[in-house]
Amino acid sequence: MLTPAADTPSPVKKGQKVHDSPISLYQGRYYVKAHNMKRLCIRQKESRHAHGAVSASGKYRGAYQASAEMTVGMAWMIQKELRAMGTPREKAVAIGETLRDTQMNRWAPYYQSMGFWLVWNHGKGASHWPTRAGC
Repeated sequence: MLTPAADTPSPVKKGQKVHDSPISLYQGRYYVKAHNMKRLCIRQKESRHAHGAVSASGKYRGAYQASAEMTVGMAWMIQKELRAMGTPREKAVAIGETLRDTQMNRWAPYYQSMGFWLVWNHGKGASHWPTRAGC
């Protein structure tokens, strides 16, 4: 498993047909193993697990179909979480800036997964995914 403090992945992934496994790439303090099946169900309903997905309207992007506003918020949360994980300040800031300047469907799967878990926040952020019904 990647530990960002030691080996931070590139924030942007080239290529659009990228899928991660059923195991979450991010397993930090916001990861909840008991909620992982919900995450997979949400990701299936939102994008059919395609990290490069773009909604028909173009408003929602990535595996979890985040709006531009949510993407920026996730990027700030990721930057803060990277710092908490021990990533050097300069590196965390650079990653945060890159993510804020990049549409989510071009984010590396690790950061899409991390962003999901940070917004999910142990289930408190579940309302951000109305498709969670039935999951």
